[in-house]
Amino acid sequence: MQIYLIRHPPPSDVDGLCYGRLEVGVGHAAVIAAADSLSGRLSGQILQSAAIYSSPSSRCLGLARHLAAPRQPEPAEDLWEMDFGQWQGRRWDAIPRDEIDAWARDVWNYRPGGGESADMVAVRVERWLQQVRKRHTGDVLAVTHAGVIRVALARAGRIDGPVGPSPALEAHIPFGSIHRLDLG
Repeated sequence: MQIYLIRHPPPSDVDGLCYGRLEVGVGHAAVIAAADSLSGRLSGQILQSAAIYSSPSSRCLGLARHLAAPRQPEPAEDLWEMDFGQWQGRRWDAIPRDEIDAWARDVWNYRPGGGESADMVAVRVERWLQQVRKRHTGDVLAVTHAGVIRVALARAGRIDGPVGPSPALEAHIPFGSIHRLDLG
């Protein structure tokens, strides 16, 4: 079983903003461009037969609907982005430096803005993966967020974890990128 984790298209007007779970807009053209790009990188067989899940966030659901058409993707609460608590909606440069430093020192356990820690996100992701294993034997696509993808890849040993030279939550996850996990 292959899980294809896909990051949503780039949202509009969020430069410098900690948006986390906030609903932020994604232009129609960005959704179409991402869907076209992904269709060229995923086989038609995968797109036609894979179960398709999505974060409930509109920036993910829009892309998931295009990839799933004429079917509908299944929203999964466990695929939401990390909750940044009081940081959400604030500019990164307005968040006190000591709070960002505290997060950098303990990226897996610190709860930015009083929201979720990366470890809490990992619990959600692992719960979703267990449910997927029980329900499906074939490929699965999931349109989700960078934080969820980083945590999933770190837990699968695909990027450095909390003690590695490059903390997992700093891994670059481009918009519209695909990250494959082999659950076989």
